[in-house]
Amino acid sequence: MFTFTEEDIRNLTTGQSFTRGQRYYRDGAVSDLVLRGNRLTAQVTGSSYEPYQVCVNLNQDGKIESASCTCLYEWGGFCKHIVAVLLAALHDSQIEIRPSLETLLSDLTADQLRRLMLVMAEEHPELVETIEEEVEGLKMQPTPAALPTSLNLNAISRAMRKAFHDASKLASARGNRYDYGDYWYDDEFSVIYPDDILNPHLELARQLLDAGDADAATQVIETVIEEWVKGVKKLDDWIREVNEDVFIEAGRKLAVLLAEALLSQDLSPEERKARLRTIQAWEDELIAVEVVQTALEQWWDDPSLTAVLRGKITNKGVWKGEPPDFADELALARLRILERQNRLQEYLYLAEAEGQLNLYVNMLARTGQVAEAIKEAQAHLTQPDEFHELAQILAKQGQQAAAMQVAVQGLKRGEQWLRRELAHWLVQQAESAGDMALALHGAEAAFLASYELNDYKLVQRLAGDRWPEVRERLLKHLKSVGGDQAVAIYLHERMLPQAMAAVERNSYSHYLDQVVEAASADYPDWSVRQCQKQAERIMNAGDAGHYDDAVNWLRRAKEIYLQHQRADEWTAYLDDVLKKHARKYKLVPMLHKL
Repeated sequence: MFTFTEEDIRNLTTGQSFTRGQRYYRDGAVSDLVLRGNRLTAQVTGSSYEPYQVCVNLNQDGKIESASCTCLYEWGGFCKHIVAVLLAALHDSQIEIRPSLETLLSDLTADQLRRLMLVMAEEHPELVETIEEEVEGLKMQPTPAALPTSLNLNAISRAMRKAFHDASKLASARGNRYDYGDYWYDDEFSVIYPDDILNPHLELARQLLDAGDADAATQVIETVIEEWVKGVKKLDDWIREVNEDVFIEAGRKLAVLLAEALLSQDLSPEERKARLRTIQAWEDELIAVEVVQTALEQWWDDPSLTAVLRGKITNKGVWKGEPPDFADELALARLRILERQNRLQEYLYLAEAEGQLNLYVNMLARTGQVAEAIKEAQAHLTQPDEFHELAQILAKQGQQAAAMQVAVQGLKRGEQWLRRELAHWLVQQAESAGDMALALHGAEAAFLASYELNDYKLVQRLAGDRWPEVRERLLKHLKSVGGDQAVAIYLHERMLPQAMAAVERNSYSHYLDQVVEAASADYPDWSVRQCQKQAERIMNAGDAGHYDDAVNWLRRAKEIYLQHQRADEWTAYLDDVLKKHARKYKLVPMLHKL
């Protein structure tokens, strides 16, 4: 059922949360493990009166996609309760398998579903608003079969007003403006997220554009703009100031989409002039009006633009003078239109003229000009993700050899750490083609991009008989790498001195407890010293909230002493600790239990 490992869990949390989660799991705090499709749920008994509810979403391969918990933890990575549930899922067989919600509902009739919704709403009144919003959203969505003959623009207005109200309320609750006399301090949490307010409606507009209904898309965008401007103006002045940059960015996004919707229509010169007058009337700093004005004035009949679309390309592109700062965004809007209208040669001319070379190369490949696409890619593309995109296009067209050739070129471009995704793709393609040498090349590139254990193991699997020489090469690279990646590989290889040195350089290593455990047989003094150091850091600081962690580290030290028949040394050490911290009344009873 699950393909994630303890290593994956460690990488998704902090060392402290992992250790605490282990303890919760071992103490049997996890209960009611239920797997419904790709969703795992459980309860964890903790410090709260009610158990914490944990939900883990898995992808189709059984890997961890996301997880949530009802606790208040927000200090980075998964909380200890999620860790405990994941460990229980890995190591316990008591998991109840139930059908997914989708499967459970699939055989119900419309009347049964309606009754179910009414019962749920009656028992949980807080769901009513959520249901209302979803219903409004469904009504606004065009169906694949046909677009709506009329749009419910009022529903869009209502949804946006509610979203603004909720966002404003949240921003006010999460932060404040503080008067320090000479200056104001704005709380960083008072941020409005425009995408949460705009995206559902802009997605509808894009769907309408893709379906060929540019007029309906324009109505949607103009309604959104109207509500956006009104909503922002109603916010408190200090909230507007805090969010000034994101509001400007959102206004530009709205303007570009409106320009695309207008450019997608067959407007006469008189209609364009009327539109210009309308646009100029809502001159407002919240909307990048100049983007729409430029689109309407330039239209499709500007001499510089028409020359480019006929293949006459100069270094000025479609602009007579200096291009505006939104030139790229307007070019991308025009390219989307040309692609929808299947004007692919004009697309190529415009992409080349406007310096959209990634899109230019990809369209060459999609139109069957493979050799030219590869040549242009080598000349102009600079980042691994650009080569990755081109390689995927070629592979979908059955050009497997060309796709892998492009991938190999991409592994020579950009920063090394950016190459991992492309390298993994090359490994899969090369293995499928039976080219194991190329697969190994890709695996080594992935390792050099990440220095992660999984990539190290991938190289080991693909190297076969060549592993000793390849291993030496990888370990040589690893010497220059610090951090937990190196520790994980040293542990895998049982290179304990190297692992010990690496964790000493990183006092917050996720792997300290693992290295201590691995080294305890052959290097007991080092292991004991690490346990004592962790415990003493907490005790010396008087960090009462973490005394249980300190005691756990000391318990590890005791186990190592006893493992090596050195009980006297442990007793002497514990006596010293008790004397030193005799005034810490919460700690002393815990130490006596040792």
